[in-house]
Amino acid sequence: MSLYKIILGIALSATIGANAQEPAIPVPKKTIRNFINPDSLQLMNLKIVPIPIFTSTPETGIRVGAALEYFFNAKDKESEARGSYIHGQFTYSTLGQVEVKSTWQVFTKGEKFVYRGSGGFSTYNDRFWGVGNNTVDEKNFLPQDYSRIFLESKTYRLLKNQWYVGMKLDYNDVYNVVNKKPLTPDQLDVPGINGSKTLGIGPAILYEGRDFPFSAHKGAYAEFYFTRNIAFKNNPFNYNTWFLDLRKYFPLSQNSTLAFQLHSMHATGNVPVRELPRVGGSVLMRGYFTGRFRDHSFTALQAEYRFLIWRWIYGAAFGSAGVIDESIASYSTSNLLKAGGLGLRFLLNKKNRMFVRFDYALNSTAGGAYYIRLSEAF
Repeated sequence: MSLYKIILGIALSATIGANAQEPAIPVPKKTIRNFINPDSLQLMNLKIVPIPIFTSTPETGIRVGAALEYFFNAKDKESEARGSYIHGQFTYSTLGQVEVKSTWQVFTKGEKFVYRGSGGFSTYNDRFWGVGNNTVDEKNFLPQDYSRIFLESKTYRLLKNQWYVGMKLDYNDVYNVVNKKPLTPDQLDVPGINGSKTLGIGPAILYEGRDFPFSAHKGAYAEFYFTRNIAFKNNPFNYNTWFLDLRKYFPLSQNSTLAFQLHSMHATGNVPVRELPRVGGSVLMRGYFTGRFRDHSFTALQAEYRFLIWRWIYGAAFGSAGVIDESIASYSTSNLLKAGGLGLRFLLNKKNRMFVRFDYALNSTAGGAYYIRLSEAF
């Protein structure tokens, strides 16, 4: 299925609520002709979007399903908050994976509070190559199936000048683990290889200085959190997690942006294998299978150039590099991992700069992947 057909399907199935437009640009009428005309579609600023999902990644195979996106801007008498969204989806993949998931990012009136998080249930087909840089060969991984219930919630309260302070809550229950190969003695010693249950809570700090949270054109973003994960119900996993995310966006012109991100995550203690920092996925180090490399400490830098191609179509070129090891002190440039690729962006909501993105990325070890997602990677 071509990406244009996917976008066309979104347009045909969308329930549209028109947001306020600039006076000089009239809102297109809600006619079938305008629904299938991308030039009119992006001016309507989709507000409630039922989305037919058709994606393919190494982690999921071909995934089909449906999602519902609700976009809104909280208002008071003096101002309008930046774009918020609530997302719900149900998907099924050719690898037999089921996912029921909700994701949210909400700015309240006056942006006094920010709520972010995700939660749901999934079944997953994982691949385990080992911990650290010296893993087994690309095709010699351990296939695993498991079920997972998860919740990640962050609540922030405005302090001053777009700085927020809050709390983070994490809950993960990985169960019904099925190993498709007999475990080796080394694998038997990996914490949580046959399942785990974790609960973590801790402080979080946020600076939200982006002009558009979905696809920033200018501004900066910073997030830091620490979580203490405690053992409970005979689960032995006591560990700490530190996380840092720094982003900066440079507007090169009205329709082009150069974006940078520094991501660093570290875990100490008795950490179950699926809660270790991991390389890969649709957000960071695109091109690697999620979890191709995992260990207690991971730091990566990525950059992306975004530019207008034609009307409602944008392009992107991106690259990333990272290191993963037992600790920061163990980092070595000889273990540097690299990935990069190209992408297209299709504008759905002009007011809040919401895009559907299509990315293809290669990695420096073997293979690559393509991704179809809503909003930018960072």
